[in-house]
Amino acid sequence: FYQLKEFIRYKAEMVGIRFEEVKAEYTSQTCQCGHREKSNRNGLRFQCEQCGYICHADLNGAINIGKAISGLAACMGTF
Repeated sequence: FYQLKEFIRYKAEMVGIRFEEVKAEYTSQTCQCGHREKSNRNGLRFQCEQCGYICHADLNGAINIGKAISGLAACMGTF
């Protein structure tokens, strides 16, 4: 994936788009309430052990990655 990432970085910067890398660790196990636990994720199902929030695990991870990108959280609203 390194080569793909570098290609995307190159193409983005070539047209003036900022490239920002976000660590994906634990994003599909972390709830919007901030609670992180391995048991929050069971296959494709995410259910927070603390607040009960339910979501598709991959969508939950994508939302958390989106929130981690500088300046994007302010325009995403609350999920």
